[in-house]
Amino acid sequence: MKKEIPKAFDSNIQEEKITKLWEESKLSNPEKMESLLQKKGIDIKESFTITLPPPNANANLHIGHMCGYSFQDVMGRFNRMTGHPTLLLPGKDHAGIQTETSFTKILKEKGIDKWELGREKFYDMCYEFSLKNAANARAQEKNIGLSADYSREYFTLDPKLTKIVYETFYKMFEEGLIYRDKRIVNQCPYCKTALADVDTEHEERRGIFAYIVYPFVDKEDREIAKKTFGTEGITVATSRPETMLGDTAVAVHPKDKRYSQFIGKKVLLPIANREIPIIADEDIDMELGTGAVKVTPAHSPIDFEIGKKHSLEVRNVINGEAKMEGDIPERFIGMDTLECSKALCSELDELGLLTDIQNIKHDVAVCERCRTPIEPIISNQWYVDVKPLAKKALEALKSKETYVIPKGQQRALEYFFENIQPWCVSRQLWWGQRIPVWYNGGKNLYDWLRENEGKTVKEYEKESGKKVNGTGEIYLGEEAPDSSGIWEAETDMFDTWFSSSQLPYSTLGGIEGEGYKQYYPTQMMIHARDILYWWSARMMMMGIYRTGKSPFGVVFLHGIILATDGSKMSKSKGNGVEPSEMIGKYGADSLRLWYFSDALPGSNAPIREEKIKGNRNFVNKIWNASRFILMNIDESEIEEISKEDIDTKSKRVQETEKHIKKISKYL
Repeated sequence: MKKEIPKAFDSNIQEEKITKLWEESKLSNPEKMESLLQKKGIDIKESFTITLPPPNANANLHIGHMCGYSFQDVMGRFNRMTGHPTLLLPGKDHAGIQTETSFTKILKEKGIDKWELGREKFYDMCYEFSLKNAANARAQEKNIGLSADYSREYFTLDPKLTKIVYETFYKMFEEGLIYRDKRIVNQCPYCKTALADVDTEHEERRGIFAYIVYPFVDKEDREIAKKTFGTEGITVATSRPETMLGDTAVAVHPKDKRYSQFIGKKVLLPIANREIPIIADEDIDMELGTGAVKVTPAHSPIDFEIGKKHSLEVRNVINGEAKMEGDIPERFIGMDTLECSKALCSELDELGLLTDIQNIKHDVAVCERCRTPIEPIISNQWYVDVKPLAKKALEALKSKETYVIPKGQQRALEYFFENIQPWCVSRQLWWGQRIPVWYNGGKNLYDWLRENEGKTVKEYEKESGKKVNGTGEIYLGEEAPDSSGIWEAETDMFDTWFSSSQLPYSTLGGIEGEGYKQYYPTQMMIHARDILYWWSARMMMMGIYRTGKSPFGVVFLHGIILATDGSKMSKSKGNGVEPSEMIGKYGADSLRLWYFSDALPGSNAPIREEKIKGNRNFVNKIWNASRFILMNIDESEIEEISKEDIDTKSKRVQETEKHIKKISKYL
């Protein structure tokens, strides 16, 4: 009987049928696949596993997510076809600050104030919001053809995963790898939290470049400077005059002949009227600005390192809301940084100490979510000492236990491990996994006693002017150790990457879980190049720390999808492309095929709708050819062919086998 099939190929109808067929087969579940192979008497090969990068549960998936799944899915399907029980493990990320910012914005549009809701109500509503987005993302994943095992789908705030994250925290704390410290952090004044570098971006903004004279303290030095420079001091150039109130030195290069005679001398910090030294530092660029650099350890990451090197005083003069504070002239206290900058320039000009001021355009670090300029501040936070962890991760790369594709990115990852800095894992948020710590007498007391080793609670009370009920001890646990009421809960949340870095083993039940024994370590990690240091690097460090093994054998990096003009897609620019639009017009397979052909490892790919359309037309030709054959031949005319009837020595079969081996080599 001849088959009747539709004249036109409808990708939506056909792909839905195919998706349903795969779901009914249950082959995405590795245990079900293993059982099927056993029934058929087929040898079971080693399992193959990829922990899929969990998309943020705060919005619909974008075109980059959808295309990234194409690489992961093709590896999964290839390994199933070659007899490996395969686990593509899906999940959704609670995404800390990204979700909190998105949900806060939605509430604001509805006229609801986050602060009026309170932490508990906000958290519950945010949880519900995230689960709805997770369900939408799951439907989109299935729409692109992702053959993941959804019976195992996880959410990063699942209690089972949180339990493992807490176990890691307790272990690291006991071993001295996690600690509180006062260091410089990226602070978002609007979101009111510390940020990781990955949570910031750079934007070109208008600003100023001010040239300010710092007069020498000694009369003889002033006279020499007057003859040498035409001023009675040393001139520094800065784009942030407001930070000068926190200066504790001026640095010059030791080989800079202009300033060598002044090294060790002192200048008077204008307006603040404090004496600060001129120091020599080989990291100073003699060609930049005037070659003399104001050093503000509390408000510049570079200056912070200079300050540590030279044991400089650290003076905090800007708080987390970008307001002026601290030991500064009273008239500036409470001003925002821009207001203070203008006021200082005006006063410096009146004093004859502002020699020049230029309007400039320069790169400014901003919060990825709200676009507020980042304020580097000194803050007490929780840190991980990652150096010993990075050393072992580096060994895994060098021994080829794990390697990176493309190769050039492997050296970049090695360099990252070689130069790694302490990892700040605390965030001042309401959404996420609360750091399980309790403070006896409050966090301020604990931090003060830690910073002032050897001092007592009474001395804290005297200095702070506050009476406290407590000892300054801390307790680690989800609940307070007793009901005395003197224990204050830590309100900070873990950095999202702290939990995400543990996914390869936490999603398998931890190191005691049955899934762990079967599927850890995984074979591959596939994700975009831009999160190599933030995710794969940290998964390697945490995986080796908890299990003794690197969590994956291969890290395959793909680029990001760009707009047609090669720029980054952005909602604000209006140049984004909705995945549903592309799939609706051309089908998921056409989109996937375009990505395979255009997205080279580690390279970004501008979206090419014409190519996607061409792929749809190609599929249509195959459909029409198949339709022609099926409509012009009866099934009764086709003879059955057994395996034994196939001539394996024929040129066609041998050529096919040769191409299969060649293609398989690259998968």
